[in-house]
Amino acid sequence: MNDIALGISHITDWQGYDHMLYLLALVARYDLRHSGKAALLATAFTVGHSLTLAVASLDLFRIPGDWVEFLIPVTIFITALWSLKVGEESAQKQRQGYALAVCFGLIHGLGFSSFFRISRDEAAGVIGGLFRFNLGVEIGQLVIVAGLLALASVLRASKVTEREQQLFVCGGAMFLSLVMALERLPW
Repeated sequence: MNDIALGISHITDWQGYDHMLYLLALVARYDLRHSGKAALLATAFTVGHSLTLAVASLDLFRIPGDWVEFLIPVTIFITALWSLKVGEESAQKQRQGYALAVCFGLIHGLGFSSFFRISRDEAAGVIGGLFRFNLGVEIGQLVIVAGLLALASVLRASKVTEREQQLFVCGGAMFLSLVMALERLPW
């Protein structure tokens, strides 16, 4: 499998639903009218995980996998809480959202790194492979985000308010991520 397809399949694989749950929490406030903001958040997340994926794939840095697997649902919980509490959006809150997405992308990148090391085409070279894998992840993420925004727009058209959407989506993401974190306690 080529690295772009590997990146797409990794982010869209239901066995790794934690990545989709993170994206859901990240864009919980938006619908199609805000697709640019949502895409920038997803890209900020990609920047973060690309950095740690590169560092970890080159064996420059490692964190025990059980801690990474525990921290991933913690990032989902915090992101859902942030999305729920952010309120009116200002330029400062947008910057905070991008910073949060980059920081939490750093943690998710560590989760991607072991998958990438195991699954990638060794003959393709590390740097080129990383670029193509991340491109695939970004393509997959943007497709997922577009689907989530389309669903949110349908809900808004059926008179579901933005606040109701936030409460339902963020509450569900917080509950599921809490269950995941408890299942993955590293101690």
